[in-house]
Amino acid sequence: MSYAPFFVTGAPKSGTTWLGRLLDAHPEISCKGEACVHAFIKGLIKISNEYNGMLGGRSGAFLESNEFPPLKEAEVYAMGRHFIELRLEVIADKSKSRLRFVGEKDPLHVVNFPTLNRMFPEAKVLHIIRDGRSVLVSAWHHNLRITKQANDPAAFDRFMNAAAEEWGSMHRRAMDTRSILGDRYLEVRYESLLTDPGPQMVRILNHLGANSEEATLRVCLEEASFEKLAKGRVQGQEDSQSFFRKGTADDWKTQMTASQIQRFNARSGGMLEELGYLADS
Repeated sequence: MSYAPFFVTGAPKSGTTWLGRLLDAHPEISCKGEACVHAFIKGLIKISNEYNGMLGGRSGAFLESNEFPPLKEAEVYAMGRHFIELRLEVIADKSKSRLRFVGEKDPLHVVNFPTLNRMFPEAKVLHIIRDGRSVLVSAWHHNLRITKQANDPAAFDRFMNAAAEEWGSMHRRAMDTRSILGDRYLEVRYESLLTDPGPQMVRILNHLGANSEEATLRVCLEEASFEKLAKGRVQGQEDSQSFFRKGTADDWKTQMTASQIQRFNARSGGMLEELGYLADS
């Protein structure tokens, strides 16, 4: 592939879409959507194992030996890489004359760093982390918008328990495996990107090796501002029917009780506290 690949990840509702939009506004970068690559890789591994079993069966069924050896693990990962490169080429915006980087975002990258590293040992990874309480509230309202169900407190409690466990386990997996990526890995806090977007974007662009001059930075921030993404609404003005509902970092303060926060932290395996989000509560 003629462009440098990179990957954006984070637990669902952590700001990966917004970060992707910020990056895609850059003249040297294409970053559009989720290619669901891990579902494909999982299927590829399964069918490769079946193929190897078939080869073994053929060898045992005939007197002559089968000249085809089984697929090696490295060959399977090479096929996975080729598939992902094909997908990245599709979203590469050829109208950008300065295009140098093509990225893909997927929450599942966060639990698959070893696989990603095996296929793309040169690729940079951006991991955006958001307060799990904000993730919960954002995910809950997204769920209400999709399912059209009523905002029922008991249903919210059940939803919270599952969301806390998922958020906690995804971050535990990321923290246990991120070292494999070395200096190609960069953590970004959603809250810092929201309150201080300029310096945070400079950090991100410098990590990728992209131009971070002021004029370029201004284009990215303007094109992916909340007002533009929300079609004119100002940050904090809620529209429950929009994917970009409110654009704030602390909505949980009016929607979670102290006991719910304690339970969320416990259900997340203490991850809220470990990531420093309980310090200001």
